[in-house]
Amino acid sequence: MDGRHTPDPRKCASGYGAAAGISPIERTGMTGIEQLRFFNLILTADCNLRCGYCYQNAKKPLRMRWETLRAALDLARASARREVGVYFLGGEPLLEFPMIRRAVEYLEKNRPPARRFTYGISTNGTLLTDEICAFLVDRGFETQISFDGVPEAQKSRGQETFAVLDRLLDRLREEHPSFYRRSVRVAVTTSPETMPHLADSIDYLLSKGAREIVVMPSILADSPWELGRIEELDAQFERIFRASLRLWRERGETPLSVFRNKHDEPPAEETEDSMCGLVRGETVAIDVDGQAYGCTVHASSYQEIRSPFLRSCLASMRMGSIVEDGFAARLDAFPEAARAAGLFHNKRRKRSAYGRCAECAYLQQCAVCPTSIGHLPGNADPDRVPDFYCAYNLVSLKYRALFPSRPRPRDLLMGPPGLAEEMERWRILADAAR
Repeated sequence: MDGRHTPDPRKCASGYGAAAGISPIERTGMTGIEQLRFFNLILTADCNLRCGYCYQNAKKPLRMRWETLRAALDLARASARREVGVYFLGGEPLLEFPMIRRAVEYLEKNRPPARRFTYGISTNGTLLTDEICAFLVDRGFETQISFDGVPEAQKSRGQETFAVLDRLLDRLREEHPSFYRRSVRVAVTTSPETMPHLADSIDYLLSKGAREIVVMPSILADSPWELGRIEELDAQFERIFRASLRLWRERGETPLSVFRNKHDEPPAEETEDSMCGLVRGETVAIDVDGQAYGCTVHASSYQEIRSPFLRSCLASMRMGSIVEDGFAARLDAFPEAARAAGLFHNKRRKRSAYGRCAECAYLQQCAVCPTSIGHLPGNADPDRVPDFYCAYNLVSLKYRALFPSRPRPRDLLMGPPGLAEEMERWRILADAAR
Protein backbone atom coordinates (compact mmCIF):
# COMPACT_ATOMS: atom_id res chain seq x y z
CA MET A 1 0.00 0.00 0.00
CA ASP A 2 1.16 3.54 -0.75
CA GLY A 3 -1.08 5.84 1.18
CA ARG A 4 -4.15 4.92 -0.85
CA HIS A 5 -6.08 4.14 2.33
CA THR A 6 -5.68 7.71 3.44
CA PRO A 7 -9.04 9.48 3.08
CA ASP A 8 -9.64 11.96 0.33
CA PRO A 9 -7.71 15.07 1.44
CA ARG A 10 -10.66 17.33 0.72
CA LYS A 11 -12.78 15.26 3.13
CA CYS A 12 -10.03 14.50 5.60
CA ALA A 13 -9.15 18.12 6.21
CA SER A 14 -9.85 19.50 9.63
CA GLY A 15 -13.23 20.85 10.47
CA TYR A 16 -15.55 19.07 8.04
CA GLY A 17 -18.65 18.80 10.20
CA ALA A 18 -16.71 19.64 13.33
CA ALA A 19 -15.70 22.78 15.13
CA ALA A 20 -12.05 23.10 16.05
CA GLY A 21 -11.51 22.91 19.77
CA ILE A 22 -14.76 21.01 20.39
CA SER A 23 -14.36 17.32 21.07
CA PRO A 24 -16.65 14.77 19.39
CA ILE A 25 -18.04 13.89 22.82
CA GLU A 26 -19.07 17.50 23.48
CA ARG A 27 -20.50 17.81 19.99
CA THR A 28 -22.62 14.66 19.88
CA GLY A 29 -23.11 13.69 23.49
CA MET A 30 -21.86 10.22 22.53
CA THR A 31 -18.97 8.54 24.24
CA GLY A 32 -16.57 5.75 23.42
CA ILE A 33 -17.73 3.29 20.83
CA GLU A 34 -21.09 5.02 20.31
CA GLN A 35 -19.46 7.89 18.42
CA LEU A 36 -17.57 5.74 15.91
CA ARG A 37 -18.67 6.32 12.33
CA PHE A 38 -15.96 4.64 10.24
CA PHE A 39 -14.24 1.28 10.75
CA ASN A 40 -11.08 0.61 8.71
CA LEU A 41 -10.35 -3.10 8.96
CA ILE A 42 -6.86 -4.26 7.97
CA LEU A 43 -7.47 -7.85 6.92
CA THR A 44 -3.91 -8.68 5.93
CA ALA A 45 -0.40 -7.30 6.27
CA ASP A 46 0.55 -8.87 2.94
CA CYS A 47 0.23 -7.71 -0.66
CA ASN A 48 0.80 -9.24 -4.08
CA LEU A 49 2.68 -6.09 -5.19
CA ARG A 50 5.70 -4.23 -3.86
CA CYS A 51 5.18 -0.62 -4.92
CA GLY A 52 8.35 1.45 -4.86
CA TYR A 53 7.01 4.31 -2.74
CA CYS A 54 4.80 2.32 -0.38
CA TYR A 55 5.16 3.23 3.29
CA GLN A 56 4.31 -0.38 4.14
CA ASN A 57 7.94 -1.45 4.14
CA ALA A 58 7.61 -4.66 6.16
CA LYS A 59 4.78 -6.63 4.57
CA LYS A 60 4.37 -10.13 5.89
CA PRO A 61 1.89 -13.02 5.63
CA LEU A 62 -0.25 -12.04 8.61
CA ARG A 63 -4.03 -12.15 8.40
CA MET A 64 -6.86 -11.17 10.69
CA ARG A 65 -8.47 -14.15 12.42
CA TRP A 66 -12.26 -14.45 12.28
CA GLU A 67 -12.53 -13.98 16.04
CA THR A 68 -10.75 -10.64 15.77
CA LEU A 69 -12.77 -9.56 12.76
CA ARG A 70 -16.03 -10.49 14.46
CA ALA A 71 -15.05 -8.41 17.50
CA ALA A 72 -14.41 -5.45 15.18
CA LEU A 73 -17.76 -5.97 13.47
CA ASP A 74 -19.48 -6.08 16.84
CA LEU A 75 -17.97 -2.67 17.59
CA ALA A 76 -19.56 -1.41 14.37
CA ARG A 77 -22.87 -2.87 15.52
CA ALA A 78 -22.47 -1.08 18.87
CA SER A 79 -22.09 2.35 17.29
CA ALA A 80 -24.99 4.74 17.88
CA ARG A 81 -24.69 6.18 14.38
CA ARG A 82 -27.55 5.55 11.98
CA GLU A 83 -25.08 4.95 9.16
CA VAL A 84 -21.77 3.22 9.76
CA GLY A 85 -19.03 2.76 7.16
CA VAL A 86 -17.03 -0.47 7.14
CA TYR A 87 -13.94 -0.48 4.93
CA PHE A 88 -11.79 -3.49 4.09
CA LEU A 89 -8.11 -2.70 3.68
CA GLY A 90 -4.64 -4.18 3.65
CA GLY A 91 -1.97 -4.83 2.41
CA GLU A 92 -4.13 -6.08 -0.42
CA PRO A 93 -7.55 -6.92 1.07
CA LEU A 94 -8.65 -9.10 -1.84
CA LEU A 95 -6.13 -11.69 -0.68
CA GLU A 96 -8.79 -12.25 2.00
CA PHE A 97 -11.92 -12.03 -0.13
CA PRO A 98 -13.69 -14.97 1.59
CA MET A 99 -13.32 -13.08 4.88
CA ILE A 100 -14.85 -9.97 3.31
CA ARG A 101 -17.87 -11.94 2.14
CA ARG A 102 -18.25 -13.55 5.57
CA ALA A 103 -18.01 -10.18 7.32
CA VAL A 104 -20.73 -8.59 5.17
CA GLU A 105 -23.03 -11.56 5.66
CA TYR A 106 -22.48 -11.37 9.43
CA LEU A 107 -23.28 -7.66 9.61
CA GLU A 108 -26.40 -7.91 7.46
CA LYS A 109 -27.69 -10.88 9.43
CA ASN A 110 -27.07 -9.13 12.76
CA ARG A 111 -27.84 -5.55 11.77
CA PRO A 112 -29.49 -3.51 14.55
CA PRO A 113 -32.85 -1.87 13.76
CA ALA A 114 -32.65 1.46 11.91
CA ARG A 115 -28.94 0.89 11.23
CA ARG A 116 -27.40 1.06 7.78
CA PHE A 117 -23.97 -0.32 6.98
CA THR A 118 -22.07 0.97 3.97
CA TYR A 119 -19.07 -0.89 2.61
CA GLY A 120 -15.86 0.08 0.92
CA ILE A 121 -12.60 -1.41 -0.25
CA SER A 122 -9.25 -0.04 -1.37
CA THR A 123 -7.43 -2.36 -3.73
CA ASN A 124 -4.64 -2.41 -6.28
CA GLY A 125 -7.20 -3.96 -8.63
CA THR A 126 -5.06 -6.82 -9.91
CA LEU A 127 -7.12 -9.50 -8.14
CA LEU A 128 -10.58 -8.23 -9.15
CA THR A 129 -12.13 -11.31 -10.77
CA ASP A 130 -15.62 -11.44 -12.28
CA GLU A 131 -16.90 -13.13 -9.11
CA ILE A 132 -15.48 -10.44 -6.85
CA CYS A 133 -16.75 -7.65 -9.10
CA ALA A 134 -20.25 -9.12 -9.02
CA PHE A 135 -20.14 -9.22 -5.21
CA LEU A 136 -18.95 -5.62 -4.93
CA VAL A 137 -21.66 -4.48 -7.33
CA ASP A 138 -24.37 -6.42 -5.53
CA ARG A 139 -23.39 -5.01 -2.13
CA GLY A 140 -22.84 -1.47 -3.39
CA PHE A 141 -19.20 -1.27 -2.32
CA GLU A 142 -17.42 2.03 -2.63
CA THR A 143 -14.40 0.76 -4.55
CA GLN A 144 -11.10 2.60 -4.69
CA ILE A 145 -8.60 1.31 -7.23
CA SER A 146 -4.99 2.41 -6.87
CA PHE A 147 -3.76 3.18 -10.36
CA ASP A 148 -1.22 5.87 -11.22
CA GLY A 149 -2.11 6.11 -14.90
CA VAL A 150 0.18 5.80 -17.91
CA PRO A 151 2.83 3.04 -17.93
CA GLU A 152 5.65 5.46 -17.10
CA ALA A 153 3.87 6.42 -13.86
CA GLN A 154 2.47 2.99 -13.07
CA LYS A 155 5.75 1.09 -13.40
CA SER A 156 6.74 1.74 -9.77
CA ARG A 157 3.78 -0.46 -8.81
CA GLY A 158 4.89 -3.26 -11.11
CA GLN A 159 5.87 -3.50 -14.78
CA GLU A 160 2.94 -5.74 -15.74
CA THR A 161 0.21 -3.97 -13.79
CA PHE A 162 -0.71 -1.32 -16.36
CA ALA A 163 -2.14 -3.79 -18.86
CA VAL A 164 -4.10 -5.57 -16.12
CA LEU A 165 -5.70 -2.38 -14.84
CA ASP A 166 -6.28 -0.98 -18.31
CA ARG A 167 -8.38 -4.06 -19.08
CA LEU A 168 -10.08 -3.85 -15.67
CA LEU A 169 -11.36 -0.31 -16.25
CA ASP A 170 -12.70 -1.32 -19.66
CA ARG A 171 -14.41 -4.36 -18.16
CA LEU A 172 -16.03 -2.41 -15.34
CA ARG A 173 -17.16 0.32 -17.72
CA GLU A 174 -18.71 -2.16 -20.16
CA GLU A 175 -20.15 -4.78 -17.80
CA HIS A 176 -21.09 -2.65 -14.77
CA PRO A 177 -21.60 0.88 -16.14
CA SER A 178 -23.76 2.18 -13.27
CA PHE A 179 -21.35 0.81 -10.65
CA TYR A 180 -18.37 2.24 -12.54
CA ARG A 181 -20.04 5.61 -12.74
CA ARG A 182 -21.24 5.86 -9.13
CA SER A 183 -19.00 3.69 -6.97
CA VAL A 184 -15.50 3.43 -8.48
CA ARG A 185 -12.78 5.89 -7.56
CA VAL A 186 -9.29 5.85 -9.06
CA ALA A 187 -6.56 6.85 -6.61
CA VAL A 188 -3.36 8.28 -8.06
CA THR A 189 -0.26 8.68 -5.92
CA THR A 190 2.23 11.19 -7.26
CA SER A 191 5.87 11.67 -6.29
CA PRO A 192 8.81 13.72 -7.58
CA GLU A 193 9.67 10.84 -9.94
CA THR A 194 6.18 10.35 -11.40
CA MET A 195 5.03 13.99 -11.38
CA PRO A 196 6.26 14.61 -14.98
CA HIS A 197 3.66 12.05 -16.13
CA LEU A 198 0.75 13.40 -14.06
CA ALA A 199 -1.08 15.27 -16.83
CA ASP A 200 -0.69 12.34 -19.23
CA SER A 201 -2.07 10.05 -16.54
CA ILE A 202 -5.11 12.24 -15.89
CA ASP A 203 -5.76 12.49 -19.65
CA TYR A 204 -5.57 8.72 -19.86
CA LEU A 205 -7.96 8.16 -16.94
CA LEU A 206 -10.43 10.68 -18.35
CA SER A 207 -10.33 8.78 -21.65
CA LYS A 208 -11.25 5.66 -19.69
CA GLY A 209 -14.38 7.37 -18.39
CA ALA A 210 -13.22 7.51 -14.76
CA ARG A 211 -15.87 9.50 -12.87
CA GLU A 212 -13.83 10.17 -9.73
CA ILE A 213 -10.07 10.64 -9.59
CA VAL A 214 -8.27 11.54 -6.38
CA VAL A 215 -4.60 12.53 -6.52
CA MET A 216 -2.40 12.57 -3.43
CA PRO A 217 1.31 13.09 -2.92
CA SER A 218 3.19 10.16 -1.45
CA ILE A 219 3.43 10.51 2.33
CA LEU A 220 7.07 9.48 2.12
CA ALA A 221 9.73 12.06 1.34
CA ASP A 222 12.54 9.72 0.36
CA SER A 223 13.01 11.34 -3.05
CA PRO A 224 14.65 14.77 -3.33
CA TRP A 225 12.54 17.70 -4.45
CA GLU A 226 14.08 20.84 -5.93
CA LEU A 227 12.07 23.95 -5.09
CA GLY A 228 12.26 25.31 -8.63
CA ARG A 229 10.43 22.26 -9.98
CA ILE A 230 7.18 23.82 -8.79
CA GLU A 231 7.07 25.47 -12.24
CA GLU A 232 7.15 22.03 -13.84
CA LEU A 233 4.34 20.92 -11.53
CA ASP A 234 2.37 24.04 -12.46
CA ALA A 235 2.70 23.19 -16.15
CA GLN A 236 1.32 19.72 -15.44
CA PHE A 237 -1.66 21.18 -13.60
CA GLU A 238 -2.33 23.75 -16.30
CA ARG A 239 -2.85 20.86 -18.70
CA ILE A 240 -5.02 19.04 -16.15
CA PHE A 241 -7.06 22.19 -15.59
CA ARG A 242 -7.70 22.71 -19.30
CA ALA A 243 -8.71 19.08 -19.85
CA SER A 244 -11.00 19.16 -16.81
CA LEU A 245 -12.56 22.44 -17.89
CA ARG A 246 -13.30 21.08 -21.38
CA LEU A 247 -15.01 18.05 -19.85
CA TRP A 248 -17.01 20.26 -17.51
CA ARG A 249 -18.16 22.42 -20.44
CA GLU A 250 -19.05 19.46 -22.65
CA ARG A 251 -20.65 17.08 -20.12
CA GLY A 252 -20.97 18.90 -16.82
CA GLU A 253 -18.62 16.35 -15.21
CA THR A 254 -15.78 17.04 -12.76
CA PRO A 255 -13.94 13.76 -12.14
CA LEU A 256 -10.88 15.26 -10.43
CA SER A 257 -11.75 15.50 -6.74
CA VAL A 258 -9.60 18.58 -6.09
CA PHE A 259 -11.89 20.59 -8.40
CA ARG A 260 -15.12 19.33 -6.82
CA ASN A 261 -17.48 20.67 -4.16
CA LYS A 262 -15.98 24.10 -3.65
CA HIS A 263 -19.15 25.12 -1.81
CA ASP A 264 -18.31 22.55 0.86
CA GLU A 265 -15.25 24.40 2.14
CA PRO A 266 -15.35 24.62 5.94
CA PRO A 267 -15.39 28.06 7.55
CA ALA A 268 -11.91 29.47 8.13
CA GLU A 269 -12.23 29.37 11.90
CA GLU A 270 -12.70 25.59 11.70
CA THR A 271 -9.46 24.86 9.84
CA GLU A 272 -6.80 26.79 11.68
CA ASP A 273 -6.05 24.30 14.44
CA SER A 274 -6.36 20.61 13.61
CA MET A 275 -5.04 19.18 10.34
CA CYS A 276 -6.58 15.73 10.14
CA GLY A 277 -9.99 14.14 10.58
CA LEU A 278 -8.64 11.47 12.93
CA VAL A 279 -8.64 13.97 15.81
CA ARG A 280 -12.44 13.87 15.84
CA GLY A 281 -12.38 10.35 17.24
CA GLU A 282 -15.01 9.08 14.78
CA THR A 283 -12.72 6.66 12.95
CA VAL A 284 -10.85 3.61 14.13
CA ALA A 285 -8.36 1.49 12.19
CA ILE A 286 -8.08 -2.09 13.43
CA ASP A 287 -4.93 -4.02 12.57
CA VAL A 288 -4.71 -7.74 11.87
CA ASP A 289 -3.97 -8.46 15.54
CA GLY A 290 -6.85 -6.34 16.89
CA GLN A 291 -4.70 -3.35 17.84
CA ALA A 292 -6.55 -0.06 17.30
CA TYR A 293 -5.16 3.11 15.72
CA GLY A 294 -6.52 6.44 14.61
CA CYS A 295 -5.46 5.82 11.00
CA THR A 296 -4.28 2.93 8.85
CA VAL A 297 -0.97 4.70 8.16
CA HIS A 298 -0.12 4.20 11.84
CA ALA A 299 -0.70 0.43 11.97
CA SER A 300 2.38 -1.59 12.81
CA SER A 301 1.76 -4.99 11.22
CA TYR A 302 3.10 -4.03 7.79
CA GLN A 303 5.66 -1.31 8.49
CA GLU A 304 8.78 -0.47 10.43
CA ILE A 305 8.83 3.24 11.24
CA ARG A 306 12.44 4.33 10.94
CA SER A 307 12.05 7.82 12.38
CA PRO A 308 12.52 7.93 16.19
CA PHE A 309 10.55 11.18 16.19
CA LEU A 310 7.53 9.63 14.45
CA ARG A 311 7.71 6.49 16.58
CA SER A 312 7.59 8.63 19.71
CA CYS A 313 4.63 10.67 18.44
CA LEU A 314 2.58 7.62 17.53
CA ALA A 315 3.42 5.58 20.64
CA SER A 316 1.37 7.90 22.83
CA MET A 317 -1.65 7.52 20.53
CA ARG A 318 -1.95 3.74 20.57
CA MET A 319 -5.30 2.51 21.84
CA GLY A 320 -4.40 -1.10 22.49
CA SER A 321 -6.50 -4.12 21.59
CA ILE A 322 -10.20 -3.81 20.91
CA VAL A 323 -10.85 -6.90 23.04
CA GLU A 324 -9.00 -5.66 26.12
CA ASP A 325 -10.80 -4.01 29.01
CA GLY A 326 -10.80 -0.24 28.92
CA PHE A 327 -10.85 0.15 25.14
CA ALA A 328 -13.80 2.58 25.22
CA ALA A 329 -11.99 4.81 27.72
CA ARG A 330 -8.82 4.79 25.61
CA LEU A 331 -10.93 5.70 22.60
CA ASP A 332 -12.38 8.67 24.47
CA ALA A 333 -8.86 9.80 25.38
CA PHE A 334 -7.57 9.54 21.81
CA PRO A 335 -8.31 13.13 20.62
CA GLU A 336 -6.30 14.61 23.48
CA ALA A 337 -3.50 12.10 22.89
CA ALA A 338 -3.40 13.21 19.25
CA ARG A 339 -3.19 16.84 20.33
CA ALA A 340 -0.31 16.08 22.68
CA ALA A 341 1.59 14.34 19.86
CA GLY A 342 2.08 17.71 18.16
CA LEU A 343 1.78 16.59 14.54
CA PHE A 344 -1.96 16.92 14.09
CA HIS A 345 -2.68 20.46 15.31
CA ASN A 346 -1.30 24.01 15.14
CA LYS A 347 -1.91 24.30 11.43
CA ARG A 348 -0.99 27.97 11.33
CA ARG A 349 2.45 27.22 12.78
CA LYS A 350 3.32 24.75 10.03
CA ARG A 351 5.76 25.73 7.30
CA SER A 352 7.80 24.50 4.36
CA ALA A 353 10.61 25.99 2.33
CA TYR A 354 7.91 27.76 0.32
CA GLY A 355 6.75 29.77 3.33
CA ARG A 356 4.70 29.78 6.52
CA CYS A 357 1.23 28.26 6.45
CA ALA A 358 -0.23 31.18 8.43
CA GLU A 359 0.66 33.49 5.55
CA CYS A 360 -0.62 31.21 2.78
CA ALA A 361 -3.72 32.15 0.77
CA TYR A 362 -4.74 28.48 0.77
CA LEU A 363 -4.58 27.85 4.52
CA GLN A 364 -8.30 27.12 4.72
CA GLN A 365 -8.38 24.58 1.87
CA CYS A 366 -4.96 23.00 2.35
CA ALA A 367 -4.79 19.40 3.53
CA VAL A 368 -1.54 17.68 4.45
CA CYS A 369 -1.28 14.20 5.94
CA PRO A 370 0.45 15.04 9.25
CA THR A 371 2.20 11.68 9.27
CA SER A 372 4.20 12.82 6.24
CA ILE A 373 5.93 15.31 8.57
CA GLY A 374 7.26 12.41 10.60
CA HIS A 375 8.47 10.61 7.48
CA LEU A 376 10.63 13.57 6.41
CA PRO A 377 14.20 12.19 6.67
CA GLY A 378 16.04 13.50 9.73
CA ASN A 379 13.15 15.71 10.79
CA ALA A 380 12.12 16.14 14.43
CA ASP A 381 10.11 19.33 14.00
CA PRO A 382 6.32 18.76 14.15
CA ASP A 383 5.73 21.93 12.14
CA ARG A 384 7.98 21.17 9.13
CA VAL A 385 5.86 20.14 6.13
CA PRO A 386 7.55 18.22 3.26
CA ASP A 387 8.31 20.58 0.38
CA PHE A 388 6.85 18.38 -2.36
CA TYR A 389 3.58 18.03 -0.45
CA CYS A 390 3.44 21.81 -0.05
CA ALA A 391 4.25 22.40 -3.72
CA TYR A 392 1.48 20.03 -4.77
CA ASN A 393 -1.05 21.86 -2.60
CA LEU A 394 0.06 25.31 -3.74
CA VAL A 395 -0.35 24.39 -7.39
CA SER A 396 -3.48 22.23 -7.18
CA LEU A 397 -5.31 24.77 -5.02
CA LYS A 398 -4.33 27.59 -7.36
CA TYR A 399 -6.18 25.82 -10.17
CA ARG A 400 -8.99 24.75 -7.85
CA ALA A 401 -9.65 28.43 -7.17
CA LEU A 402 -9.96 29.04 -10.92
CA PHE A 403 -12.28 26.13 -11.59
CA PRO A 404 -16.03 26.85 -11.87
CA SER A 405 -18.14 25.90 -8.88
CA ARG A 406 -21.04 23.51 -9.25
CA PRO A 407 -24.28 25.34 -8.48
CA ARG A 408 -26.12 24.54 -5.28
CA PRO A 409 -29.88 23.80 -5.45
CA ARG A 410 -30.69 27.25 -4.08
CA ASP A 411 -28.51 28.80 -6.76
CA LEU A 412 -30.57 27.10 -9.46
CA LEU A 413 -33.68 28.78 -8.06
CA MET A 414 -32.37 32.18 -6.99
CA GLY A 415 -28.92 32.59 -8.42
CA PRO A 416 -25.91 32.99 -6.13
CA PRO A 417 -24.54 36.35 -5.06
CA GLY A 418 -22.38 37.86 -7.79
CA LEU A 419 -23.89 35.62 -10.47
CA ALA A 420 -23.17 38.00 -13.36
CA GLU A 421 -19.51 38.35 -12.38
CA GLU A 422 -19.18 34.59 -11.98
CA MET A 423 -20.71 33.92 -15.40
CA GLU A 424 -18.28 36.35 -16.99
CA ARG A 425 -15.38 34.56 -15.28
CA TRP A 426 -16.66 31.22 -16.61
CA ARG A 427 -16.88 32.67 -20.13
CA ILE A 428 -13.27 33.84 -19.96
CA LEU A 429 -12.08 30.47 -18.66
CA ALA A 430 -14.04 28.62 -21.33
CA ASP A 431 -12.52 30.79 -24.07
CA ALA A 432 -9.04 30.10 -22.67
CA ALA A 433 -9.63 26.34 -22.83
CA ARG A 434 -10.54 26.30 -26.52
